[in-house]
Amino acid sequence: MCEPADQRNVEVKARIPGGAEGFASRLDIARKLSGSPEAELIVQRDVFFESPLGGRLKLRYLQPPARSQLVYYDRPDVAGPKLSRFNKIEVDEPEVLEKILRQSNGALGVLAKTRHLFLCGQTRIHLDEVQDLGHFMEFEVCLRPEQTPEQGQAIAEQLSQEFGIAEADLMTGSYFDALRKGA
Repeated sequence: MCEPADQRNVEVKARIPGGAEGFASRLDIARKLSGSPEAELIVQRDVFFESPLGGRLKLRYLQPPARSQLVYYDRPDVAGPKLSRFNKIEVDEPEVLEKILRQSNGALGVLAKTRHLFLCGQTRIHLDEVQDLGHFMEFEVCLRPEQTPEQGQAIAEQLSQEFGIAEADLMTGSYFDALRKGA
């Protein structure tokens, strides 16, 4: 039996300076680029678990009717566009799975956020309000099987310019990493 291929995307994650005003201006840019007057609003709570072989493992609780998801991903902790390989599966009983993963792997903590999702071509634009951290944006350039990471990086770099992301605002790790460091 063949093992399914990892899904891939190129990601950029950055802090949004300027508080609510900076966030609102980025929402305007996302509306223009996506051609959509409103974002899809996603409220999520992620429980992170130990992942003894590397990468990150989280259980993403979503509000019904959306189904929760178990997500494993691995990406380098570097600033700017980076290749992320991931796998996810929808979960019907997230509370039971969380209990099993806490018992087997150990939990690291919880991160809550409200995500404003816009689609622009093959890119998911996330404008996130992260509890206890602030305002952030993330681009996920969903790579097609025939695309190279470099092609995805070019798209991410173009979007970074259009959103005015300063190099100093680029993040190297995840929101959860920043929360754990108290950043």
